[in-house]
Amino acid sequence: MEFDPSQPNAGRIYDYLLGGSHNFAVDRMAAERLVQMIPTIENGARLNRWFLDIAVNRLADLGFNRYLDLASGLPTQGYIHEIRPDALVLYNDYDQATVAYAREIIGNNPRVIYHQANIAELESILAQAEQHFAGERKLAICMIGVSYFLNDQVLSQTLQRLYEWCAPGSQIAISWIALPENPNPKLQELLARYSAMGSPIYARTVEQIKQFIAPWTLLEPGFQRLSEWNEIDGTWVIDGDRQEGDEQSDMYGTFMIKG
Repeated sequence: MEFDPSQPNAGRIYDYLLGGSHNFAVDRMAAERLVQMIPTIENGARLNRWFLDIAVNRLADLGFNRYLDLASGLPTQGYIHEIRPDALVLYNDYDQATVAYAREIIGNNPRVIYHQANIAELESILAQAEQHFAGERKLAICMIGVSYFLNDQVLSQTLQRLYEWCAPGSQIAISWIALPENPNPKLQELLARYSAMGSPIYARTVEQIKQFIAPWTLLEPGFQRLSEWNEIDGTWVIDGDRQEGDEQSDMYGTFMIKG
């Protein structure tokens, strides 16, 4: 499939922010504009990817060897099948170009499948999971860097349907972005640029995010900043981007389980 190098793509921008090479000049230009607006956005991308590493290894230590990764983007720069090469992995994305490029990256690996589907078309993804995982429904699910690209209805329906479909004991790792109800001009411009690329970011407060967790059970240590998960100093939102009284603007990570 031919790629359109004239249009930036959120997945390829993410790859560039991580230091990857699977991107075009237009993606790099768009990424640099984002960095000029929010200098710590590169740090945010890395925190997300490092949290993925933490999540996969934590789940592997619990005995999981089947991973469903939703809205995967490009599986580069240390993705699940590289972290746990012995695992069965199902990736998915809605974008045809991303899927085609991702399949080239994965190559001929029978343990890894990249399925094209919108996350809102979850039944298609679950049907592929039923086949790839040979009917085993106790899964490790990853939604890293995904939740804030889903509107409230899709996010709620996705988490509810996953809970219904998965076997007891399944766990899900999710990263979140918490933003103030009225973002300042810098953040508003960032949100506008992602919307223009066809990947709108849905800003939610911490309290709004917590409403989506049920019926899953939140595991320890609970709702924790990605910088804390990664045991490093600093946060995603620089001090100059914070609004007074909004100490919770940041990136968070959670683990949940179906009891």
